[in-house]
Amino acid sequence: MLINQTKAETLRLVRSPFFLLFSILMPLAFYFLFSALNGADKEIESTTYAQYSLMSMTAFSLISTAMGQFGIRLSYERRDGWVRLLKLTPLTPSVWIGSKMIAHMGVHLLTILVIFSSAHVVYDMDLTMTQWLLCGLWLWLGSIPFLAIGALLGTMKNADALVAVANVVQMAIAILGGLWMPLQTLPKWIQQIGQWLPSHRYAHGAWNMLSGSAPVMLDWVILIGTGIVFMALSGFILNKREAA
Repeated sequence: MLINQTKAETLRLVRSPFFLLFSILMPLAFYFLFSALNGADKEIESTTYAQYSLMSMTAFSLISTAMGQFGIRLSYERRDGWVRLLKLTPLTPSVWIGSKMIAHMGVHLLTILVIFSSAHVVYDMDLTMTQWLLCGLWLWLGSIPFLAIGALLGTMKNADALVAVANVVQMAIAILGGLWMPLQTLPKWIQQIGQWLPSHRYAHGAWNMLSGSAPVMLDWVILIGTGIVFMALSGFILNKREAA
């Protein structure tokens, strides 16, 4: 049951025009634009701007998919009565939500492969296989906390309003977290906020790997803490509504 539902969720996700536009095309367009404007070979944080921005835009893509499409889909299905319909079928709520998360993780892996491959073809990235694998693995697993944020957003009762809320939140944490522009180039007050955002810690771990370092402890703490807190909150809200 879980396998079949996961296949269905995966097909529905990759067939969505919003996935192609916001998770693949838009991040790639911004990546090539920023790299061209700033100079792909420009040095930044012990690496080149093309490599640095690649991690930023890949992180932005996965955040958009996790927070936007995952959360919005949950809210619309709840609004349309899909959750109530589940009670009349053998499909349990845990299989329903679990299949969505597995499908998104599979699509996240596909997204990483597409964006990494496109950047490598255009700029012939001077990265070792180990760096490619470690950065990809970090970005893939690090997307889980943003699925948790998406799950919390998906508890909103007004599904139409959630579309605007999700877009504003994901854009805000991407910009304030230094994904669009390096954090050190932004005003001091933004830097003080941005360094604590999960979006910044997410990309920061990948940036460190480019320079031969490992993600710092704060990267791990903030990402893991974000995943636990937001998943617990979304579970609490949903269980409370079910009990009511």
